[in-house]
Amino acid sequence: MEKSANLCWGQRYHWLRYQHVPAGARHDAHIVANCPLPEGISVADLRAAINHLVRRHEALRTVILADPAGWPQQRVQPPAPLPVRLVSTESDGTPAPAAVVAELTVADFDLTRDWPIRACVVTTGGRPRRLVVVLNHIAFDDWSLNTFRREFEAMLAAITARRRAVLPPVAHQPVDLARQESNRDAAANAAELAHWRREIERLPADVFASRRSTAPGPGTAFSASITSPGLLAACRDIAARHGCWPSAVHLACYAMLTAGYTGEASVPFSWLTSHREASQHMSVMTCMFSPTVVSVQLADDPPFSELLRRTADRVEQAQRHAYVPYDEIAELIAAESFRRGQPVRIASEVNFLSYAPRSCGARRDRFAWNTPPAAWAQAGSDSYLGIYEWRDGVTVALHAQSAVLPAEAVERFLRGHVRLIEAHRDPSVDLRVSEAARELGFAPPAHRELVRVGSDAVCVEATRAALRSHPAVVDARVQVRTGELVARVRTRAPLTPAELRTHVLGTMYDRPAVRCPDRLELVDAGDVDTDAHVDLDRPATTVGGRSPGPAEELLTEVVALVNELAAVDGSDSYTAAGGRALRVPRTLSALRERGWVGISPDQLASARPLRTLAARLTRVG
Repeated sequence: MEKSANLCWGQRYHWLRYQHVPAGARHDAHIVANCPLPEGISVADLRAAINHLVRRHEALRTVILADPAGWPQQRVQPPAPLPVRLVSTESDGTPAPAAVVAELTVADFDLTRDWPIRACVVTTGGRPRRLVVVLNHIAFDDWSLNTFRREFEAMLAAITARRRAVLPPVAHQPVDLARQESNRDAAANAAELAHWRREIERLPADVFASRRSTAPGPGTAFSASITSPGLLAACRDIAARHGCWPSAVHLACYAMLTAGYTGEASVPFSWLTSHREASQHMSVMTCMFSPTVVSVQLADDPPFSELLRRTADRVEQAQRHAYVPYDEIAELIAAESFRRGQPVRIASEVNFLSYAPRSCGARRDRFAWNTPPAAWAQAGSDSYLGIYEWRDGVTVALHAQSAVLPAEAVERFLRGHVRLIEAHRDPSVDLRVSEAARELGFAPPAHRELVRVGSDAVCVEATRAALRSHPAVVDARVQVRTGELVARVRTRAPLTPAELRTHVLGTMYDRPAVRCPDRLELVDAGDVDTDAHVDLDRPATTVGGRSPGPAEELLTEVVALVNELAAVDGSDSYTAAGGRALRVPRTLSALRERGWVGISPDQLASARPLRTLAARLTRVG
């Protein structure tokens, strides 16, 4: 009988990310591990070792299916032999090892039927030389990968020594972890989510607002890295002097660089955080990390020492509240975007990994451009900063969308990271953010008319364009008045403020830094009131007095059905209507079953009103 349970909280992050990335670009979430093989190992020995680990760890034979209520569930399948590809290094007319490994790496996993592991044995003269495994991140993090390697090597050592392998008992499986998380105290979980709701309300909508050249979305991207032998000791010296972890030094440096580049007074980012120490089942082989939001304040132009203290404090606070379901954080961000009338983007990720005791292989600082990360660019992130600590150095790697960081800025960012840390190894150096920005010499952003509404940068011209794109609007004037964004809109036909708000919410993702005005003053609109103020919590049910069309009726019906809601208003977003992030894929599947397509998971999970999404639906078949 198959075992089943809800998804673990770490699995939810990777499952949702896998759903939101287009097919053909999902291999950015695949891990490729090379395992050298000792002499005397046969293919049969390898199959026996791998199949033993598959029996031992349920994560290696788990698929993910939707239950009748639309929730994704992990289902453990019975043990069975894992298919193993055999490839030869010899020129025998068969595909070369590199081609086969690339094929296994790039191919999507169908998580509803594929186990999260693929295996390939490279042979020479019929003798196995190397095992290559391709793993899906939903079942593996660094801890799990190290466990797999350690146990696989122990199995091989036992085989070559002609003795029985002795492995420690498996205390818990992923389904045990999922049940423990599902049974967590509801009040404690609600308190954690209340903390994150307050944090998200204070975040700037887009830290790259002053720099973003096009609307957020898939585009071209750059990737580069810098490896520095001296950075390891410099970072550790600074951390020891200030009583913090070396990772905090890198994060403070990242915040200073980002503030210097963007001019923003607050720098939020997603810190990829392990939940193993927070769990009662920390030894489970599965993925147990997800992004945790960290936001650092720099409005008072602090010196590096103070910025480091703040960063360490903010990271510590974030980690205290980090063990929550990722999907519910995503829902809070979508709800805040809808309430605010501006997309809240936390799309910069930072990750710290230890590769010791391996060597960085560099004797002096080495900068390198990497292959453009085409698959990563489809995932919706703005940037990814990886800090890899070796035995004898540090590598800092950066993926960035060209819309926010062009090539010149990527290189300056990485070289600046090394310069700032090396400079602050000297206790007498304590640069302020403004001083660091001048020294690093980032090119100024392209001129755009940006205004401030609370913590958010808003582009006046882009907001005017969004308003004018409504067919009933002739022109609009946008300004900040007593802390609110106010638009005076001239119309050629009757139009309600709620209708115009729905329209702007549906188009605000098409241009950078668009915000739906807090107050809409409509003039020359027949008998529609002027100086009308939109009630952000109660938008109108219909547009211009018309009834919903068939596509809108179907979409609201399906959202209500899948999410077990009594009724859904088309002027609400999916999340505002009560839709759950984990049920987005099932909602889209239900639409396809009824012959309608045209909405991506990203679009449905956004703050776009369902009415505007319905306009994207088309019939098929």
